[in-house]
Amino acid sequence: MALGALCLVPAGCATYQAKPLKPAAFQTQFQDRSLTAAGLKKFIARQPIKPQPGFPRVQSLSTLVAAGWYYSPALRVQLAQLAVDRANMITASQSPNPTVALSPSYLTKLSPGISPWVLGFNFDIPIETAGRREDRMAQAAALTRAGRYDLGQIAWNVRQGIRQALINYVFAQQQVQLLRQQAQNTALIQSLIRSRFQAGDISRPVFTAAEIQAHQAALALVAAQGRVRQARIELAGAMSLPARALAGVRLSYASLRKAPPVRALDMKQLSRAALINRMDIQSLLAQYRAAEAALKLQIARQYPDIHLGPGYKFNQGANEFTLGFSAALPIFNQNQGAIAAADAQRRVIAAELQQKQTMVITQIRAALSQYRSALRQWRTADAIEIQARTQLRAARRAFKAGAQSRLALSEAQLELNTFAQSALQARLSAVRTLGNLEDVLEKPLGNTLAMPKGTKP
Repeated sequence: MALGALCLVPAGCATYQAKPLKPAAFQTQFQDRSLTAAGLKKFIARQPIKPQPGFPRVQSLSTLVAAGWYYSPALRVQLAQLAVDRANMITASQSPNPTVALSPSYLTKLSPGISPWVLGFNFDIPIETAGRREDRMAQAAALTRAGRYDLGQIAWNVRQGIRQALINYVFAQQQVQLLRQQAQNTALIQSLIRSRFQAGDISRPVFTAAEIQAHQAALALVAAQGRVRQARIELAGAMSLPARALAGVRLSYASLRKAPPVRALDMKQLSRAALINRMDIQSLLAQYRAAEAALKLQIARQYPDIHLGPGYKFNQGANEFTLGFSAALPIFNQNQGAIAAADAQRRVIAAELQQKQTMVITQIRAALSQYRSALRQWRTADAIEIQARTQLRAARRAFKAGAQSRLALSEAQLELNTFAQSALQARLSAVRTLGNLEDVLEKPLGNTLAMPKGTKP
C-alpha cells in the first residue's frame, strides 16, 4: 500500500493489460484477407494513387503495391519497432527520480521519561551534469529517424517484390498464349505431314521429327500453364494474401510496358540523388548522428553526477537538519573504455556508409549497362518479329492464290511464333533490368508511385 501511495503521488502508475496471442486463429484471419476489405479501400484512398476504372476488380501495380503495404507483416514489425523507438525517446528525456530513505533508531539505556525512538529521513536528489539528458535525447531522436528510414526501405522492398511477381505472372500468361498457338501449329503440321507420309511423299524420319516437335510443344504448354499458377501464388504471397484473393481480379499492367530510353533518363542527377536519398543511406546517416550523440554522452560521463542529500531527524525533542553532498571521484578511470568504444562505433558506421555508397555507384553502372543492352535486344527482337509478320502476310497471299501449300503456311506461322517468343523474352529482360535499375536508384522509372504515407520522416 505504501508503494502504491508513492506511485499515485506524481501522476498515477500504468497498469498491465494482458493481450494474449492466438497463433491458431491466424490461418483463418489470413484466409479472410481480400482486395475488397473496407480497411484496405480506406488505406488506398489516403495514398497518392489513382485506381483503375473498375477497381477493386481491376488492379494496377499501384493498387497492388498499396495492398501489399496494407497487409505486409514486415511493415507491421517495423511500425512496432518505431513505437519502441518513440518510447525510448520518452525514456531518454526523463530525469532521474529522487529517493527517500527512512531511518528510525531505537536507543537503549535512557533515563525514564525520555522516548527511545529517534525518527529521521534523508533524501537523495541526483543532478545530471554535462548535458547528458540532451545527449540521450539526441541519440534517441536519431535512432527513431533511422527507424523511419528503415520503414521506408521495407516499403520499397515490398513494392519491388510485388512488381517482380506481377511481371512474372503477366509474362507467364503471355507465354502460355504463344505456346498454345505453337502447340496448335505443330499439331497441324504433324497432321499435314502424316497425310503426306501415308501417301508416301515423305520419309519416316521427317514424320517422326514432326511428331517429336508436336509432343515437345504440348509438354511446353503444360509446363507454362504450371508456371502461371505458380506465379499467381507468388504474386499473392508478395502481397501477403492468399492466392484465392486474386480470383476474378483483372490485372492492368500498362505501366510494365513502359521502358524509357536511356537518353530520357538524367542518370547523372538520378545517381547523385541515389547516393544521398536512398533509404538505407539515409538510415546510415541517422545512425551516424546517433553514434555522435552516443560519443558525446560517454564523454559527458567523465564528469560525475552530483547528489544532494538533505535530511531531517527528530532526536529526543530536538529537530536536526542535515544537508549532504556526494559525487563519484574519477580517480581510477575517466570512462576511457566507453568513450573509445563509442568513437570506434562512429568510425564503423562511417565506413559502412562509404561502403554502401561505393556499392551503389558500382551497381548503378552495372544496372544501366544491363538495361541499355536489354533495350537493344528488345528493339532487335521486335524488328525480327515485324519482319516475320511481313513474311507471314506474304505467305497467306500466296496460299490464297494457290502458289503455296497449307504446310508452308503453317511453317511460316510457326516461325513467327518462335520469333514472337524471342521478342517476349527480350521484353521480359528489358522490364526486369529496368526493375533492377529502379532498385539501385530506389526510384520508379517506368511509372510514378510514392512511398506510403507515414513512411517518410
